[in-house]
Parts: sequence; structure tokens; C-alpha cells
Amino acid sequence: MYAELKRLSERPEVFSVYTAETLWTDPHLAKRMLQTHLSQETALASRPIKAIDQVVDWIDRSFELDGKSVCDLGCGPGLYTNRYAGRGAIVQGLDFSRSSIDYARTHAPSHGGSVTYRVADYLKDPLPEGQDLVTLIYCDLCPLSPNQRQALLAKILRALAPGGRFVFDVFSLEAFERVNEGVSFARNLMNGFWSANDYFAFQHTFRYDQEAVSLDRFTVIEKDRTWDVYNWLQYFSRDEIRRALMQAGFGSIAFTEGFGVDRSDETTFGVIASA
Repeated sequence: MYAELKRLSERPEVFSVYTAETLWTDPHLAKRMLQTHLSQETALASRPIKAIDQVVDWIDRSFELDGKSVCDLGCGPGLYTNRYAGRGAIVQGLDFSRSSIDYARTHAPSHGGSVTYRVADYLKDPLPEGQDLVTLIYCDLCPLSPNQRQALLAKILRALAPGGRFVFDVFSLEAFERVNEGVSFARNLMNGFWSANDYFAFQHTFRYDQEAVSLDRFTVIEKDRTWDVYNWLQYFSRDEIRRALMQAGFGSIAFTEGFGVDRSDETTFGVIASA
């Protein structure tokens, strides 16, 4: 017991373990993640519907979605993707959660443009080419390691048509300043989120000040197994994002505070990068 508790208290090397796929492919967790995406009582997985509508309004005003080819990476249950199609875009949505893709397909709009969904891992699988717009919304770039991030940026650049735009958002350094290290422990932590079975769980939060990275590591202890989930988040300055995009080969780069969403803080910022 002491050795295991000691292991749990030790700080892992930054981005040394990557378990994101577990959240979206384990049957129980995939169901709970979908519920969290759709919930209007928490912003843990997705923005409230009002804010999503504001983001899509801003994107439509900025890029005129009607008739445009759009690829929505990490589309989840289609909260943005279906709205793009409703504005007349020709949309492809990619996500490696089959349950989220199934939900998105059943709620696709019957009017407007068209939408196609594919179960795929955008880090590994090919992206559609010739896209006028690629979106990666709600800070999905932030869980990626630097190597994963640069590889994905290169893939996105190849997927864009000449003059196409990549639109995404990231967590800011101001958000990192709000991260506090700590540990919590509970039976059935987060109201049974982690398993349909009875379990105990630890949540350890670590800060990596030099890298501006945080880690929430969840250790779930069930009767027959103990397993971990690592939630890494990278936080960025505008200069850091600009350097990463220029290194990947993007052209002009612009920033926006919130894609038209009413905000009372500076925890995220939006980025528009041109091919």
C-alpha cells in the first residue's frame, strides 16, 4: 500500500503517458463523456448551447459557410458540425468516439448543406483534402504533446485548400495561473463517472511551471483492477502559438478573444491561421 501511494504522489515526466483514447473508447466512459458533452449544467466537455451558437454565428460571419468545404476535427456529438451544415457548408466530422459519432449522425440536419461523419483518430488517420476551413474547437489542441501538436498542424496545413483557414482555440497562460496542485480521494469519485462498478479514486493535480502544463491524473481502483487516466493540458501565449504555426508552414495568423462569445475572463483565446 505504501509503495502504491508513493507512486501516486510522484510527479510524472511531462507528456510521458498518453491515455486520451480511453476516455472516448471505453464503453462506460464514452457514454459518460457523451452525457457531459450534451449537459447544459457543466462546461467540462463542451460549451453551453448558447455559446456554441455564438461561435458558429461568428464563424459564419467571418468565413461565409454556405457552400464551403469544412472539416471539424474532434467533432464529438456534432454540436458544431451539424450547425455548420445547417448554414449550408459541406462538412466532414472526425472523432474516435463511436458513440459520439452515432449521436451526431442521428441529429444531422435535414436541410442546408451536407455532413459526413467518420470514426477516426485525427492524429493517425488521413484528413480530407481541399478544405476551405478546418476547425478544432474547445481547446482540443491543448492535450497534445509538442510532437503530436506539430505533426497535427502539418496534417491540417496539407488538408487545407490554398487560402484555406484553420480556426481553433487554446487555453491561455492566465488560465494556467489558476491551476492549483492538490489531491482528492473519494469512493465513486465524480458520481460514478469512471466506472459502472463500485470503485475508489484519487485525483492528483500537478503543475509544470517551466512548460506551462498541467496534469490531472485519475487513479481508479476497482475490485479487479487499478488503472490511470492522464489529462494533460498545455497553456499558451500568443507568441508561442504564432511560432508553432509558422514552424508548421502557415501564413498569416490572427487572434480573437472569444469567437463572439460573451466572456468575463481571459482563460482562452481563438486563432485563425491561413494556408
